[in-house]
Amino acid sequence: MYHINNLKHLKMGKASSKGKYVVKANLHDIYVLATKKPDTTKKHGYSMTFDYRIYKNGKLIEKGLKSKDAAVAKALTLVPTKQKA
Repeated sequence: MYHINNLKHLKMGKASSKGKYVVKANLHDIYVLATKKPDTTKKHGYSMTFDYRIYKNGKLIEKGLKSKDAAVAKALTLVPTKQKA
């Protein structure tokens, strides 16, 4: 299992960046995008949120998944569509 504690070293990228590559499931690539949000209840003043996204050939297919397991399961259930010739 991939632990979120391993993602603390991620640096914040540009808003248009895909995020950090996690794994490949069938023809889909799974990335995780880490974002900081201000939080006054935390000791450091911010909290990290992780958004798993599914890409195929560089195109975003699905976003908003909260765990790697959910992203892999969703990627495995996606039906491949034929490309236009």
